[in-house]
Amino acid sequence: MTDSIGDVRAVLAAATQSLDTAYQHARAARGLLEEAVAVLGELDGRHHESLVPPQLTKATDDLDQGLAAIGSGRDAVADLGARL
Repeated sequence: MTDSIGDVRAVLAAATQSLDTAYQHARAARGLLEEAVAVLGELDGRHHESLVPPQLTKATDDLDQGLAAIGSGRDAVADLGARL
């Protein structure tokens, strides 16, 4: 039984590492999206229409939801690991 718990702990550790990496990448992507919105926003003043496409705003919102989901998954894995 000890080996089984050890195996589960190893899998949970790998899952935590994957979730941490995913979170870091998603945060980096979020930062780049913010940068793109800022640059396009500055250029808006020179044009009669907004240069920030609605899809970019939606992508930012979707990424925020994804970050929250990754964080929740990481918390769930940590809680499960703590109970073992």
